[in-house]
Amino acid sequence: QSAQHETRSQQTMEDNDDYEPDSAGHLELRYRGWTHADPKIWSFAHRLISLDISFNQLQELPIEISNLQLLQELNCACNKLISLPESIASMEWLRVIKSNGNSIRTIPKDIGNCKSLELLNLSENVLTSIPQEIAGCTSLRTLLLQNNDLPRLPISLAALSGQIQQLDISNNSHEMVTTMPTEIHRDAYSIMWIISLQQEKRHDIDRLKQGLTLLQHDNIDTEKELTESKEKNAILEEKRKVLESDMESIRYFLVVRSHIRALKRLCLKRWQEWKRAWAR
Repeated sequence: QSAQHETRSQQTMEDNDDYEPDSAGHLELRYRGWTHADPKIWSFAHRLISLDISFNQLQELPIEISNLQLLQELNCACNKLISLPESIASMEWLRVIKSNGNSIRTIPKDIGNCKSLELLNLSENVLTSIPQEIAGCTSLRTLLLQNNDLPRLPISLAALSGQIQQLDISNNSHEMVTTMPTEIHRDAYSIMWIISLQQEKRHDIDRLKQGLTLLQHDNIDTEKELTESKEKNAILEEKRKVLESDMESIRYFLVVRSHIRALKRLCLKRWQEWKRAWAR
């Protein structure tokens, strides 16, 4: 059945293969029933500026899409995509991505490499997260995320404050409401203000954690120094005891030597007295 389905898809492509971009570089391939992108598209790499393959049955976009290095607008809305290809991050001239109305679960982390990207429509998918790297899209003006399953927005978006003009996060996970009141889910300014506050709080928490870590290290160093001091004191105490023992031995030696000298003098005196008495 799969082979028959692919054969029908190829036949459909063959039946509709008489197309090429117009003089402005636009190519519209909507409602063709495609389950796979026609490889002929990649032959227009040096002409294609805008590609519309929406309202088909595409389950994936091949990595070859990155061959379209001049492409500025990609409309792949209303297909059956579950992801965007990693290679899309290398398309440096891409300004618009419309991928709403699919079943996309994740987007490439390298999406931040799309420095020219101004509009990103990811609404009506099944996204559960947006990568922090999206903050790398420094030209982004419009971000549409409504009707997904997002519990929160990446704090890194704060880097785009004052730049994003349209932002929609309505109809996402109920967890989103805990940080973003429903009333502001289409208010880009208010959403970005809250994200900026969250980023400041995160920075404060990180600084506190860093300070606590430093205090813990200082405490460890202090305990280590205290242990070393105790060990040094114990060594000094042993040396003091040895020195006292040596001093006691010296005092004993001096006393004995004094007694011996006194005895010698007494003996010498007695001998001299005996010698004089004998001489008489």
